Amino acid sequence: MADIVRLVCWPSPDRLTIGIQLRNLLGQSHQETEELIQLDTGYSGDILIPFDLFVSLNLHLWSLSHQASSHGSTITGQIIQFVEAEAEIVIPQTGHVYPVIVQTFADNTRFLIGRNFLRHLKVLLDGPGRQTCLLTSMPPSET
Repeated sequence: MADIVRLVCWPSPDRLTIGIQLRNLLGQSHQETEELIQLDTGYSGDILIPFDLFVSLNLHLWSLSHQASSHGSTITGQIIQFVEAEAEIVIPQTGHVYPVIVQTFADNTRFLIGRNFLRHLKVLLDGPGRQTCLLTSMPPSET
């Protein structure tokens, strides 16, 4: 029997966002409830987080060694050396948990979900409804 698809949506009047929690590998979340985080198809990674959040979640405990690929560039051409760590993204409204590579850099204040993470999801951008939705499947036993 086929899975039933449901829409899970968040209001997105100004930015395309979905509700997530970021947590370290010990299960500590960045906050108790979901936070609306902007989708950014111009960012190629999984998730870019503010440097202060990287520190407060103790993500240095799961830091990855510096690799040639752990750098990026800004629109002005400035090269940025990323600090990377393993973590998890939880989507509370669907119950899904995804392993991710978190990136940040000194003085970063941006919190973005990038293209690499979006490859896990089916996203509906509902412009007229001013919302961003995920298409998720529910097993027949949950209907």
